[in-house]
Amino acid sequence: MTVSLFYNARCPDCVRQAKLTARMDWLGRVELRTDDSPLGEVPVGEIVVVERESARAFTGVYAIRKVCLQVPIYFLYGLALYLPPIRALFGKSKQGCNGDACEI
Repeated sequence: MTVSLFYNARCPDCVRQAKLTARMDWLGRVELRTDDSPLGEVPVGEIVVVERESARAFTGVYAIRKVCLQVPIYFLYGLALYLPPIRALFGKSKQGCNGDACEI
């Protein structure tokens, strides 16, 4: 299964993380996109992940989990995000580049 990762190209942290994900995705399962997602424009500091087969869209920690399960080096982190205490811990937003919360 492949996914499309939508991010805002005006967010330096998003761009940095997207480039890192592209380097680690040696199986080519994550397509990076900066255009509007099916949910509309992606706000700075947020991501939207869409499964290509089902066209389901994910945001927040669920989007991060979807990406992690596609990239081999992030796979164990993705599995850990199924555990509610881990998901709650990493689901908390950090300070973003524009002063708002950041999902990256």
